[in-house]
Amino acid sequence: MRRLSKGPKPDILKEKCDEWTSELLAAVASGTKPTDTVKNRYRHADVKQAVIDETHGKCAYCESKIRHIAPGDIEHIVPKSKIPGMAFEWENLTLACDVCNGNKGDTYNADPNHPENDLIDPYVDDPILHLAFFREVIVPRTNSPRAFVTNSILKLSRGELVERRRERMDFIDGLLRNYANSEPKYKSILLDDLMNNHLKDSDEYSASCNAYIGRLRNDGILP
Repeated sequence: MRRLSKGPKPDILKEKCDEWTSELLAAVASGTKPTDTVKNRYRHADVKQAVIDETHGKCAYCESKIRHIAPGDIEHIVPKSKIPGMAFEWENLTLACDVCNGNKGDTYNADPNHPENDLIDPYVDDPILHLAFFREVIVPRTNSPRAFVTNSILKLSRGELVERRRERMDFIDGLLRNYANSEPKYKSILLDDLMNNHLKDSDEYSASCNAYIGRLRNDGILP
């Protein structure tokens, strides 16, 4: 999980959010089950493309490049089942893989007296303050109850994720070995390639990779 910034609100939501919300809430209030058309308008192609753009096609929670193998789910940060009025709010929409989306389900803490039960929101919170990144493993920081809740629900170090992150970290290690074993005249070129081409926000598991490189720099292993 890494810090995310909200992109521009799609024009379709600027034009239709209030209308769609009113129609959905009217159906809920009347006890009528909303039709698929009424409740799923957030799946509009322009909305989907906007969340793909702002997340670089990665899951907002685990950072997997889901667009390689699946369309990805538009995720409601605050579940629409709990707060229907936020079903079409742009700030409440992001992209998630089907596993994280399924793990999260309709998890929601409505009690303001217990904020420690809130899940980490990558658009509001800086995940690095809550989660510690050790190569392919992500663990909650001991001073963040919210990190324990988030990791328990989303399972950010589930087996398949650890395996995929390890592959990514092994690739980074290969670049580091090339740098370490290269002639001095090539070191700056190889370091620039690593920093500029393999640690971008759009790269898979960029939070884990950047944390790893940061520790190497702090230890004086990298300049």
